[in-house]
Amino acid sequence: MHEKKSFLKSAKTVSLCTLLSRILGLARDIICASFFGTSLAWDAFVVAFKIPNLFRRLFGEGALSAAFIPVFTEYLETKGKKDAWELVNVTGTLLFIILGGLIILAETSFSVIPSVFSINHKWELVLNLLLITFPYVLFICMVAFAMAVLNSLKHFLMPALAPVALNICWIMGVILLTPVFGNTLDKKIFGVAIAILIGGMIQLAIQLPILKNKGIIFKPSLYFSHPGLRRIFALMLPIIFGLAAVQINVLMDSLIAISFARPPGGAEEFFIAGIAIPYPLETGAASVLYYGDRLIQFPLGVFGIAMATAVFPFFSTHAARKDWTNFTDTFNQAIRVVLFIGIPASIGLILLRRPLVELFYERNAFTVESTYRTSTVIAFYAMGVWAYSTSHVIIRAFYSMQDTLTPVKVGAGMVGLNLILNLTLIWFLREGGLALATAICAIIQIIILFAILQRKLNITGPKHIFTSTLKTLIAALFMCITCWITLKLLPTGHGELMIKFMRLFVPLIIALTTFFTVSFLLKSEELRYLYTSLLKKKQ
Repeated sequence: MHEKKSFLKSAKTVSLCTLLSRILGLARDIICASFFGTSLAWDAFVVAFKIPNLFRRLFGEGALSAAFIPVFTEYLETKGKKDAWELVNVTGTLLFIILGGLIILAETSFSVIPSVFSINHKWELVLNLLLITFPYVLFICMVAFAMAVLNSLKHFLMPALAPVALNICWIMGVILLTPVFGNTLDKKIFGVAIAILIGGMIQLAIQLPILKNKGIIFKPSLYFSHPGLRRIFALMLPIIFGLAAVQINVLMDSLIAISFARPPGGAEEFFIAGIAIPYPLETGAASVLYYGDRLIQFPLGVFGIAMATAVFPFFSTHAARKDWTNFTDTFNQAIRVVLFIGIPASIGLILLRRPLVELFYERNAFTVESTYRTSTVIAFYAMGVWAYSTSHVIIRAFYSMQDTLTPVKVGAGMVGLNLILNLTLIWFLREGGLALATAICAIIQIIILFAILQRKLNITGPKHIFTSTLKTLIAALFMCITCWITLKLLPTGHGELMIKFMRLFVPLIIALTTFFTVSFLLKSEELRYLYTSLLKKKQ
């Protein structure tokens, strides 16, 4: 019980800090939507920002964190701080060298490509933006490494606050820097790229004093034969291959969105083997995917990822001690809490997708048409919110046991399915097809991973998870009915801020009240856990 309360309190810290970051991120996206809408400039920026983020996942918070935390935790548990600090130094040194070389290679390529190949304006804009955004990889990956160290030491506050710095820089960049770069959107967008690079530097800078306070002062070390480093890379390589496939697939969503979109004022069709094929998408497809994903990431980041981040060190500690009873108990509890939050979040986002977009995005450059397209994307993405949240917990359970191969195999299998669904569904659902493909693959992935983990650990809690989920679904059904009725009774209007505010928050408050009331009547254990561990103050 003590372990449950500990990781739930840690989840509270991460959730509250992430909530602050998400609120600032929402403000950032509101401003960007107003300035850039669903334009070609924003399409290009989305692609240019996703490419460095792909490498962040590979070398930062994805592969390295997943491989580093279990090994570092084991060193702390069995060898002591001196050996653990040495592992930090040698890992950080090698990471810095690899990232530096990668950036030099990438910057050279982005500079040479336009002079070697004939490319159109949208791809030229993407490459020019990449020249600015790609060095962000170095700073954000080192930030992710510092966060992994601090999380292993059960310090969650500053790592969770780090993204706040990026959002503040991003907002200031849109407001202060974009006017400096010119009068057109294609020129203004470079102000945002510069702001992101500055944000990466600041995120790293604010981690260093906390590391120093914990006794870690980074000293370059060339001891690359360190046994702990070898184990980290042995664990890391399968994750890199798995994440590379998954992240390239995520990037492919944006590349498909921009490649299959009809250029503004351009031809209505493209040619393959002499056959004319109409473009299935319009300019702005990458933009609406970005805006829709950002709203989906709000509950996912605040609750799902926060829970996974907080519970990962506890998984790793139990695994290092071979304490599989407490490991299973912690896993079951984390899954039940994530589903308790994720299921109503999925339903709520589907029902309130249009009021969400109207209130937060629809103004100036973000038109009614942009609202319709973005709300459609949200509806399809939202079908998988509960699955996205659950997958973060399940995958970290595998990683904590130093089993990185199983999630890689399953994830790689989903890549092919996702690509097939992407290229099929865009002809029927436009950019909504890309979102639906993501949701379908996420659901299939967690079903497979849970079945494997259950067999591997002989988990005895599925019955409790099923009972808990059934109660959550019943409460969510009542929530759905009251939310839908309330939304239908409210007035509609275009441009009136108060009406937009009412159409979002009145149904939302009623829906949440209904959900928690029904959950209370059903004696939901998750509601009690959340109240006692996250809300109730110690006497």
